[in-house]
Amino acid sequence: MQFEGIRSDGLYLLAENRFNDSKAFYEEHKPAIWRGVVEPLKHLVADMTPAMLTIDPLMGGNISRVRRDNRYTKDKSMYRENMWIVFMRDKRAWDWCVPAFYMDFSLNGVERGMGFYGATPAIVKALRRRAEADPERVIKAIRKAQRAGFVLEGNPYARPRSTPETPKELRPLYDCRSVGLGRMEAPDFVADATLPNKLLKGFAACAPLYQIFVEAMEENAGLRDDYDVK
Repeated sequence: MQFEGIRSDGLYLLAENRFNDSKAFYEEHKPAIWRGVVEPLKHLVADMTPAMLTIDPLMGGNISRVRRDNRYTKDKSMYRENMWIVFMRDKRAWDWCVPAFYMDFSLNGVERGMGFYGATPAIVKALRRRAEADPERVIKAIRKAQRAGFVLEGNPYARPRSTPETPKELRPLYDCRSVGLGRMEAPDFVADATLPNKLLKGFAACAPLYQIFVEAMEENAGLRDDYDVK
């Protein structure tokens, strides 16, 4: 293991860089930012990659840039105070709609979990078909993640689409536009040198639902029809 932790001074420096939002400030502090945050994240991804490939051999790991891509956002600030790692398939090969494992962190806290990167209505519909065809399998996958402390949630529709007969574990799949598993942690979660193992343990608990998400994505792409459902 190469990862040795990301200390609080690295998180404070990210926040200060975001507050100043100045190229001059960034260039002055770039060596410290890279030494304290960027390089450790590269080590983290490298440490985790072999185990993540056993979940899905087609996925790869990436880290965010300190410089924001603000071309298509109203927020034109140049630098971010949060950083993230992500493991997912090449989104360009799947119309930019892929499930991903992630950890996002800043001085405000840490979120880790698994969810779709821009799920389309068609993919969400395919996911619901799988829940209807084999509810026990989907419920079992959700419960495994819940026992590890993850919550299934998403962006709710204005009106719920589930019914009183819908199992409670499956209701987010019906009542939300897109769903994912998430869990919050304190900022010092990233300071622990055992972070790779902690993330891997949590991601392993999310893996059964990830596989179902992948199947829905592949079904939507016309690569599988293993569920004969309407």
